[in-house]
Amino acid sequence: MTVLTDKQHRDALIRRRIKFVVEKGAMARLFRARTHGDLQDELVRSVDVSQLALIQTRAEYDSWLLSKIESTRWKRFSRHGLENDRWAYFAKLLNIVIYEVISNRELFSDVDWTRLRSFLHIPVDSTVTLHLSSLDPTFPRVTRLRV
Repeated sequence: MTVLTDKQHRDALIRRRIKFVVEKGAMARLFRARTHGDLQDELVRSVDVSQLALIQTRAEYDSWLLSKIESTRWKRFSRHGLENDRWAYFAKLLNIVIYEVISNRELFSDVDWTRLRSFLHIPVDSTVTLHLSSLDPTFPRVTRLRV
């Protein structure tokens, strides 16, 4: 039996979360075919747990997240061109992956988890807007987010 170092164990936990998200049927079809393994590697490099743990404010988190979303690193994984897919697919992917990573209690202390979870964003899509408009009929209903 192979014994993993703490770093190897942490990396395996992160990779497992990322693999789960990227390879889910609904998510997998959004990205260029035959690039899912490379996309997972890029996500591992992009979502650095040690950087996340240092973030103290919502403004810092938003700035960090925006830099990840606006990166050109996603271009080779885009099916419809990065400018079309950036906010439709990559922002959603990053939000979900970051939630999965942060919610793994082995990766963050209780203090870090409590602080960071309040910074997370809900990916807004037609399902979310439909639910919100059912709660409040004056809420603007968006059925298509992609331009």
